[in-house]
Amino acid sequence: MITKIRGIIRFGLFISLVVYNLSVYMLKSLIKGRDLDNGLRMRHNFATKLAKWVGADIDVKGTPYEKPAFYVSNHRNYYDPAAVAIDLPKAVIVANADLADWPLLGYATDLAGVIFVQRNNRESRAATRIEMANALKKGYSVLIYPEGLNADHPTTVEFKPGTFATAIKIGTPIVPIAVEYAVVEDAWADKSISFVAHVTRFFSKRKTRIKVRYGEPIFGKDVESFRDECRVWIDKNLLEMQEELGGVDWPATYKA
Repeated sequence: MITKIRGIIRFGLFISLVVYNLSVYMLKSLIKGRDLDNGLRMRHNFATKLAKWVGADIDVKGTPYEKPAFYVSNHRNYYDPAAVAIDLPKAVIVANADLADWPLLGYATDLAGVIFVQRNNRESRAATRIEMANALKKGYSVLIYPEGLNADHPTTVEFKPGTFATAIKIGTPIVPIAVEYAVVEDAWADKSISFVAHVTRFFSKRKTRIKVRYGEPIFGKDVESFRDECRVWIDKNLLEMQEELGGVDWPATYKA
């Protein structure tokens, strides 16, 4: 009962934080005009406060690259971007276009520099690659999830090749990121569970243990080998972090 009440209260705080940050940003936008840097500062402030409010215990190893780069990460749930946004204040994020239609969150993420992509639409993917390249030219980094979905496998599922091809084309490195949670239910792979139900359950724990690992920048010349090198690094670190967490209780169908 206590954990359920905690989850409900924290979900309320989460919504309040979104509304507050949106209100502040919209007021600033009316006065100064819409500005990406202001949106990114809003996102960084939101992610920092959210971690404290929901009991996120984030253990970080490695440091982000000092220059603009692609950041490629595995994907567990909606909180992944917030977990790394604290360390990546100048990174725009690529997300599924469905998020743009979510009440409040869709508008908030748009203001905070999210590039929306319809992954099943070739024209949308092509437009996204152009937007990513333009962001890098302006001095921003790009955070992307090449699996294209939330996965509750011990290691990653197949990476989409587009980001790797773009990185090679413009000569930008990719920094791999591995993100892992101590509890397998923190991965929102089962979409039969609603977002609200998942978030409430996620917030109900007194503390949520998360591990984040940043790799060294990797430059590639061939899309397939480039993609494989990044994926191998992420998979290796996921397995190591799972051991450090005392073993994540994966569903039997996914266990080696």
